[in-house]
Amino acid sequence: MTPLVLGLALTLAAPAPKKSDEPPPAKLDGDWVVESFEGLPQGAQPPGTITMHFADGKIHINDPGRKGNAEEVGYSVEMTKKPATIDIKPDKGPEKLVLGIIEVKGDTMRLCFSKEGADRPTEFKVDMEKGIMVMHLKRVKPEK
Repeated sequence: MTPLVLGLALTLAAPAPKKSDEPPPAKLDGDWVVESFEGLPQGAQPPGTITMHFADGKIHINDPGRKGNAEEVGYSVEMTKKPATIDIKPDKGPEKLVLGIIEVKGDTMRLCFSKEGADRPTEFKVDMEKGIMVMHLKRVKPEK
């Protein structure tokens, strides 16, 4: 067999790349409203009042329970990890990096993280002793 025919035969016999059964990484950009919390102390701001805007590596948090303007924090995500990870870094103050995990399915998001400087959670499970909480968010649909 000539090298050209052999090369063509190998190319045609090679398996096609497998299509992933998993959906492409979710897009975080946009507005989200907190629907519920797990693991927050009593008296915390009620769900549905806190909104988050994700854009350009920043989260703008609007919490009417906090005095002053909306808070802005930097973030980075790694959606290919299992579970996907999120690192949140406040832009102001002495706060440390907050390590968490994230799951986005369609228009819903779950964020799980522990208090500043603690280890990253490995599952979406509240642990009051370690200060681990879970937030459930819903994407805000833009008005047409």
